[in-house]
Order: sequence, then C-alpha cells, then structure tokens
Amino acid sequence: MSLFEGLKQVVPRLWFDKATIQGTKKVVKNHVTNNVPITIVENEPCKVILKGQSAGTQTIFGTDKYDAKLLIRNGINIPAGAVILVTDQNGNVTKYKRSSMGYTGYYSHQELAMIRDEKA
Repeated sequence: MSLFEGLKQVVPRLWFDKATIQGTKKVVKNHVTNNVPITIVENEPCKVILKGQSAGTQTIFGTDKYDAKLLIRNGINIPAGAVILVTDQNGNVTKYKRSSMGYTGYYSHQELAMIRDEKA
C-alpha cells in the first residue's frame, strides 16, 4: 500500500463545490451514428481554481469569459468538450464549456482546463 493512498479519500473532503459533467455517447441505430447527451457524473465533489480574469476585454455582447481549472477525483473519464456545471458552496451554478481532457498524472486527483464563456 502506498503512503499516498489516503490522499485519495482525504482530498475530496476538502472540496465543497459539486460538479455535474455532461458529454455525449455515440449510438448506432439502423446504420446511422448519432451522438446522444449523457450525464457522466452528478454532484461530484470538486474544486474550481480561476486562472485569469480580464475586466478590460469588453465586446458589444458583454461576455463573461475566463479560464479556470477543475480539480476532481481520478477514475472519471472526462472527454474533451464536456459541459461542466459547478455549484459552489453558496449554491451558485456556473456553466463551463470547451473543457480539455482530464490530466490524470496526479495521484490524488485529476485536473482539466475549462472556459467560462457566457453572455452577461
């Protein structure tokens, strides 16, 4: 047993945000392939880290755009392009899109980059 085995159980207890991750699954019916929406995980403990916000980037549409990282447990197969809904500890829901594929190189968690890009 590794000395780091306990990290897998302890680290998610420090995260108070909850993630619902949605992706797509290929379904073949009558020789036609379609992508159908699926929920990969729901109410999964996670932590969002903001990478950068820029108040000076304004457009006519008034977008609310910034980069962020999601920390979440290993063992979840998160495809690139998944839609991620994060509910913070205060009950606020934020939608992220254009996510990267999860990087699972850490023993206690995986990280993925994502972008919040919504009209204000």
